[in-house]
Amino acid sequence: MFDLNKEWSISFAGCGFMGIYYVGAASCIFERFPQFFQKASKIYGASAGSLMSTILTIGTPLEKSCLDLMSMAREARKRKLGPLHPAFNLLQIVRDSLLETLPADAHVRASGKLCVSLTRVADGKNVIVSEFDTRDELIQVLLCSCFFPVYCGLIPPSYRGVRYMDGALSNNMPLFDQRNTITVSPFSGEADICPREGAQAMLAVHYGNLGIQVSSGNVNRICRSFFPPEPVKLAELSHNGYMDALRFLRGNDLLGAKSLSLAMLTAKTPTKPVCCVGQTQEKDNSPCIKLNVSKVLHQDAYWWLEQEVAQTLPASIQKVLCKACRESQAAGSQGMAPPLVKLFYFLLIPFTWSVMLIVSLISVMVSGCKLICSLMTSSGEKHQKIWGHRSMHARSFAPDQSHIIPLPLDLELRKWGCTDRRKETLPPASSPRT
Repeated sequence: MFDLNKEWSISFAGCGFMGIYYVGAASCIFERFPQFFQKASKIYGASAGSLMSTILTIGTPLEKSCLDLMSMAREARKRKLGPLHPAFNLLQIVRDSLLETLPADAHVRASGKLCVSLTRVADGKNVIVSEFDTRDELIQVLLCSCFFPVYCGLIPPSYRGVRYMDGALSNNMPLFDQRNTITVSPFSGEADICPREGAQAMLAVHYGNLGIQVSSGNVNRICRSFFPPEPVKLAELSHNGYMDALRFLRGNDLLGAKSLSLAMLTAKTPTKPVCCVGQTQEKDNSPCIKLNVSKVLHQDAYWWLEQEVAQTLPASIQKVLCKACRESQAAGSQGMAPPLVKLFYFLLIPFTWSVMLIVSLISVMVSGCKLICSLMTSSGEKHQKIWGHRSMHARSFAPDQSHIIPLPLDLELRKWGCTDRRKETLPPASSPRT
């Protein structure tokens, strides 16, 4: 049972594109128990969980986070290889999003409360970073925590001169063993807020302080972490996060008397999603596509989102998801290739990566040559200045020889009892014998 009388911390597991689950869970808690995040002593995160931890610590609107996640998923689905395509740079997209979203004093707000899990490349040890000197340093730490080897590139980013990679590889659930730490994970397992699959999964796998059940549902979730599904499925994941967070609040009696129960929530009067308000449905040539028509009641009121999604999620989140679904349907069949074609493209991955490696090595060599040339030029100029200064210094201390009177050479020789051999006459040459 969660104890409000003691300090508590929150820990978010790494999950890739499944981070949309955190948007739904956080929106539910903000609506019904906002002090849960505001009064938390520490908020931990690894990989994609560190991004959500940063958003909650700094106070970035959740709809902005949802919009960025949907944009990343759309960019990943544009190409045949998905996020494995060489033109897709996940870290660059994350960097641009952080530069646009984080305020100038983000490092001040995050220091002391935000804790990011990193994995040191040199020895594979886990490092928790909670102090940030500048905004750029905070962004660099988050990029290090999100770098998954090969998937995000070949050269890990560095923080304060040391290279780090995805924190989920060494500690995917920081502070998991603490009693009053609330853990959140989109994978069914032992976390406090996570999907429930009942008694179907009997086995569990523990890695990086995260325990997940061995089930087909978790296998599907792991695949979605690396390969984002369609916006409709992402909206469903967000709804699942909302409902799981609501179940946690109800189970710990944190809703209060004014909050609605789960049964009352599902029994609310259907309302049209905010993005569909003011639109009229056409019979034949309407671009609006109903989703899961056979399973949705009151079909005339729901065009882009399912009924349960439209009833639970906040209007701001719902609007972002509606727009993403509408754009996805308008794009038609564009996106990642079917399974067989995708498998053929996957066989080309080693060749693609080798080409990328050669290009990166050539660029590194060129930059290294430029650096060496610049160093040699600067060192040559420096030595030239030093020797020039020394020669000027030596000339300034040289004695003035203009007043020196030279003495006769024979005087000096007589002083030392020597004779000048240059003035000695040679003996006369002897006449040849006859």
